[in-house]
Amino acid sequence: MTSWRKPAQAAASLGEIAHQLTDRDYAIVDHLNRLRLLTMVQLERVFFDSASSAYDRIKTLCELGLLDRRRPSTHEAYRYFLGFLGLTLVHSIAVADFQHDPGMDYFGKPVKPKPGRAPTKLKARQHADSLFFSSHRSHLEGVNDFYTRLASSCRVDIEAVLRYWYVEREAEKVSPAMGQRPDGCFDLAFAGQEREFTFEYDTGTEPLERLVRKVDWYNQEVARRQSIRSRDINEGKYTREQILAQAPPRMMLIEFTKPGRESNLHDRLAAAGGLNLVATTNTTRSGDPLGPVWWCAGDSPAEMRCLDEVYTFRHL
Repeated sequence: MTSWRKPAQAAASLGEIAHQLTDRDYAIVDHLNRLRLLTMVQLERVFFDSASSAYDRIKTLCELGLLDRRRPSTHEAYRYFLGFLGLTLVHSIAVADFQHDPGMDYFGKPVKPKPGRAPTKLKARQHADSLFFSSHRSHLEGVNDFYTRLASSCRVDIEAVLRYWYVEREAEKVSPAMGQRPDGCFDLAFAGQEREFTFEYDTGTEPLERLVRKVDWYNQEVARRQSIRSRDINEGKYTREQILAQAPPRMMLIEFTKPGRESNLHDRLAAAGGLNLVATTNTTRSGDPLGPVWWCAGDSPAEMRCLDEVYTFRHL
């Protein structure tokens, strides 16, 4: 790819380049802090309108030292992650935020984690090594690819707004199933209607029985919460209208890398019966997650739904 931009000089400190950074640059750094690893194509989906503009800006951020890159082999795309100055920027923002508001509880102890020591160049190299030599890297990349496809679809769909994507370490706090950590959660608005989802990326490395138990436990927790909502109505704590105005329980979405495993799960769920707030897709058809690619539990395999149609919340 040919670029006419002027190469940037590596910076020795954040102070040298602070005036060059845009809001989008800060957003890119924040994304890589949370998602950890993204390809150029994935960054383009979320932040840019063309491949050339993505290449030019990401290359500049790498030259400045905010980002770094590696690739697993010469036949694969580069993976981009935070470089030394990027990690330094994240740490500086965390320190400033903690000093401004440490979030004290009733006992005068800070709720927010206190930022540790500033990163070093050695820590930056260790950060890169931990990403690339992790046995979970391919799984992380699959989850991030779904997120960026979803974000890209929402950028071009005027009725769909991606409110927030919760990465794995955040998702546990908002998942309806206590003790279960999904691969992600996200909040969407379809034409102003709020919808919430959990997301699982399945590569087939665990027994299908374990996935069935995970879905069953999820549905039990959703049913328990719906029971509490009904009780609140009966006891007069809230009106039916107030309860229904709240966000319904999160729908569970599962993306499979193996279509046969997806079919097997639906067979197992159909045999078990009961409430199943779950819809599935697989990577052979899920290029546009907003489109008609979702197979809802209880539907026939020929009846694919768009994401705004899969929400099967049972009214109280």
